[in-house]
Amino acid sequence: MTKITVNGREIEADPKQPLIRACHDAGIDVPMYCYHPGLTPVGSCRICQVEVSQQNQPPRVVAACKTSVAEGMTVQTDAPKAREVRRECLEFLLKNHPLDCPICDKAGECDLQDYSFNEGQGCGRSVEPRRKLHKRRSLGDVIVLDEERCILCSRCVRFCGEVTKKPQLTVSGLGAHSVISTFGDRPLTGNYQGNLADICPVGALTLKKFRFQARVWNLAKTRSTCAECSRGCAITVEVLRGRQVKRFRPRYDPQVNQWWMCDTGRFALGPVQQPLAAAGAVHGGRLAGACVRGPGGLARATVDAALGAAREILGNKPAPLVLGSPFLTVEEGRALQALAAALPVAAGFVAPPPSGLADDLLNTGDPCPNRRGLTELGLRPVEPAAARKALATARAALLVGERVTTLLGADELAGLPAAVRLVVFDTQAHALPGLDVCFGVPTHVEKSGHWVNVGGLRRPLEVALAAPRGVAPLETSLARLAQLLSTAGARS
Repeated sequence: MTKITVNGREIEADPKQPLIRACHDAGIDVPMYCYHPGLTPVGSCRICQVEVSQQNQPPRVVAACKTSVAEGMTVQTDAPKAREVRRECLEFLLKNHPLDCPICDKAGECDLQDYSFNEGQGCGRSVEPRRKLHKRRSLGDVIVLDEERCILCSRCVRFCGEVTKKPQLTVSGLGAHSVISTFGDRPLTGNYQGNLADICPVGALTLKKFRFQARVWNLAKTRSTCAECSRGCAITVEVLRGRQVKRFRPRYDPQVNQWWMCDTGRFALGPVQQPLAAAGAVHGGRLAGACVRGPGGLARATVDAALGAAREILGNKPAPLVLGSPFLTVEEGRALQALAAALPVAAGFVAPPPSGLADDLLNTGDPCPNRRGLTELGLRPVEPAAARKALATARAALLVGERVTTLLGADELAGLPAAVRLVVFDTQAHALPGLDVCFGVPTHVEKSGHWVNVGGLRRPLEVALAAPRGVAPLETSLARLAQLLSTAGARS
């Protein structure tokens, strides 16, 4: 490590990292637009300039993103000369930038907006009209480009070339005519396009699926883990006014996904945006509470009554088949094991085949977010086809966890022999002839716990959205059912 002095404070800096990184790691603010810690620095925006002096050399203003640290270097981030140069660069960037912050999707998390506010540049000195460029230009299925807002930081260009290794964007045109465009005006492709909106420091690149969905200051952000493959990318779950999940975004994690995430995980909002089933209805949305089959079919019931019915079905001989969902947390997996031991049987979990989305960056192609965690607990992975075959010969079965019915195939389960009785813990009750008891469970954004990713790292889940009223934590429900089964076994 190299010792340098920043604003009168001595800090240690990595000589392999640029000066701006050393400042940020020490909690010292230096503005930036073109610089991103995950990309090669280019020094195009010049907004990160600071005053540097070394040994007997006079102080000079340099771009911190393109300056290496050296032993004994003295840095002043707020020197008058550096501040003046940054203000001039900011004024240049604002010269052609549209004054549409109130309607821009980036408002509230825009670096240009924040720094302009901090510097107090409320008006420009030029009288020439702003340049007119294309607005709402589609770059494919994911991204919309507003050329007027672009400050040509080139982060998007470098991301395609350096991270995904598939160059698709370039800066075309010269001088005032320079714009971001795709090669040959072809639409963007790939599973990582959403990251372009994340790294864009202004509102030039935005997500089609998120545009005009929410104001970011109304979003509550909670750390969590992506559910769509076994990589376990660190993410934030963003909820609008405590009612609905509106966005998944990557959260920096140097051990797993750094700053990125794939579009498969980013746009997997459907399972956590299911509306509640209509009052009194069983099917057609999220199940809150429980339901039991009666003479007229499935009907709403109290949780206590449903637990009693489940005990009657599962407690009879021969022992039922017990299968969990790969979305179970480690804690829920332990609870399922304890329940299985009360029967007693060996529990397994549904393990779908590879998704075909595996790549060299993040996506493993394994749709089981907690495969390793459940396997280490002792639950055996069972492919859906094998599980359905076992179900066809079982007297009864207990299916537990988010999406467990979907992963096994609701249509296939509907074709099981009429003698197979099903007790299901899932987010919704599917119309299955053999379904006798069903309990609503939380989704992965409504519970806390841990998954273990493909590399053996424990990944956290936190409650980002309150579960519907009547939906209890799955561990609690399984523990109550296990106690009932143990009590019934002791009596018999």
